[in-house]
Amino acid sequence: MLAIATLTLLLVSQSRPASAPAGGYLEMALEVARRDHPKLDEASVRAELARWSAALAERLANATDGKARAQALRAVLFDEAKLRSVADLDSPETLHIDSVVRSRDGYCLSLSIVALALAESAGMPLFGVAAPNHFFVRYDDGHVKLNLELTRGGAIVPDDEYRDRMGGAWKPESVYLRKLRPEEVRAFLLHNRGYVAMQRKRTADAKSDLTEAARLLPALPEAHRNLGVLLGEARQWEPAAAAFTRALDLYPVDADALVNRALCLRELGRLADAVADLEAALLVDPGRERARVLRAEWLDATRSSDWKTYQKEVVPPLDKPPLGLKPGIAGRYYSGTAFQKLVAERIDAELDFDWRNAAPVRGVPADRFSVRWEGWLKAPKDGNYSIFVIANDGVRLELDGRRWIDRWTDAGWQNYYGTADAWLASGWHRLQVEMYDQSGGARLLLRLGVEGQEKPLDLEKLLFHIPAAATAK
Repeated sequence: MLAIATLTLLLVSQSRPASAPAGGYLEMALEVARRDHPKLDEASVRAELARWSAALAERLANATDGKARAQALRAVLFDEAKLRSVADLDSPETLHIDSVVRSRDGYCLSLSIVALALAESAGMPLFGVAAPNHFFVRYDDGHVKLNLELTRGGAIVPDDEYRDRMGGAWKPESVYLRKLRPEEVRAFLLHNRGYVAMQRKRTADAKSDLTEAARLLPALPEAHRNLGVLLGEARQWEPAAAAFTRALDLYPVDADALVNRALCLRELGRLADAVADLEAALLVDPGRERARVLRAEWLDATRSSDWKTYQKEVVPPLDKPPLGLKPGIAGRYYSGTAFQKLVAERIDAELDFDWRNAAPVRGVPADRFSVRWEGWLKAPKDGNYSIFVIANDGVRLELDGRRWIDRWTDAGWQNYYGTADAWLASGWHRLQVEMYDQSGGARLLLRLGVEGQEKPLDLEKLLFHIPAAATAK
């Protein structure tokens, strides 16, 4: 049975104490805690919060401006109450307010709920603010705006730090980085409670909480993503894929949602779309090993069965190019004949070089160097393509993971001339070319022809790469 990829979430919450009823956040937190902790000691929680509130009121009496008031709250949370930030998100003991008050351990959401309850009792203009996989609080009195990062002892953090983490995916209309209403805080709390239930295999409780969270706050990506996980675990592939699509519409660079949607699409027989999602996940998070392993497994299995079927199923069509493509192929130039030391990187418009006895790039030696080019080839139509290379010394060429030319030996004083024929579907093909030079003249030429066309294709119009900046996001 194919399992949906496990999600590791830093779940989030947001709130707006100015419009909350007296005691609203505390009452909300206690109400959400009761299901998991039916015997919770409300009296002790209220007594401890009252003690901290008194300490906050005393400090606020001497606070002369917004920054001093925000620092007063920070001091009560971390110096008086001695709260600690932990990374355990799978347990109700780090989510619910009674456990946090008792143990002093919480994570971004639960620490923020305590802060919001204290600020509400003192009439402070404190707001919950969400970022992807994170939560913090913001003091905003209309004159002073300060983000307090409770996982870092109340450090003041500018909005730009959170925006930088999101890259180009942040939008002003997003649920992230804005102040939310009390009912939206409830949505985040229910979502987190649902996540805890998911981890403990309490599917009915999880589905109930996540569905309610999505109803209260339809713009919450995490609620749709985790509903997708539940549906996928029940092998309801179509609705699961739809839930992940909704999550990605709201936040397109969620690698977890991309990997999980890929699993659903694979089950639905949409292999090309599934592989495209894995490629996108690797762009978002190059270290996402799950995406890398799945992609290799799926491509190897299909490639080994039938090449034309593989092409039709896997190759992205012309109207669906891989995300972020730019003209030219990315070249990495190394000293050493086996890619020992990366010296230079650049974008090459095509592969037609005759360096003779000179260095290919400044800093790279004239002899004993190697180059690896990686990118995408745009095949304009279905057909039989002829691959032609000239190399000195060694050369290897792969298209769509299949090696078509492989002569990794010295050529001496004479160039190597290699050819191969490949049937390619119209669309976007992953291309890798490698060469090395041992000594003497260095040469690399790639030409590509297609059946029915006399002249070689103009590779300057057909070679593409994905910029490193896009990969890093």
